[in-house]
Amino acid sequence: MSATSLADLLASQLPNGLAVRARALLGTQAALERALPAALAGHVRVMQLENDVLSLACDSGAVASRLRQQTDALLASLGKHGIVATSVRVSVNPELHARYVHPVEKHGLPPAALDGLAHLNTEIEDGPLKDAIDRLLLHHRKG
Repeated sequence: MSATSLADLLASQLPNGLAVRARALLGTQAALERALPAALAGHVRVMQLENDVLSLACDSGAVASRLRQQTDALLASLGKHGIVATSVRVSVNPELHARYVHPVEKHGLPPAALDGLAHLNTEIEDGPLKDAIDRLLLHHRKG
């Protein structure tokens, strides 16, 4: 489930005023992601937009410092995306994490490879390689 669809699901369960605010913040976050340089995308979150002051949180001091240097360009780019802000307040929140990346599903070794390893294991003498192949075969045949 994408962050947007999850946010829509949560917003549908919220009181109307709060849902509207949540959607507005999501829109501001989306515009921010388009306006940020690629190196900063995913490291900055919108906290609020009130009285034309955009409050942002960064996951590190380095990101915050770079963002502060690019405030004017960021405000201009956000304006092109329909976000009206006259100033930016940047804070550091180390608890922010990069977006969740879905883990890659790993398929086990094919049966032919396992059979080949089993055959090799019977042919080699005892030692660290044989022990490693034993563990590998045991691991892949459990699942």
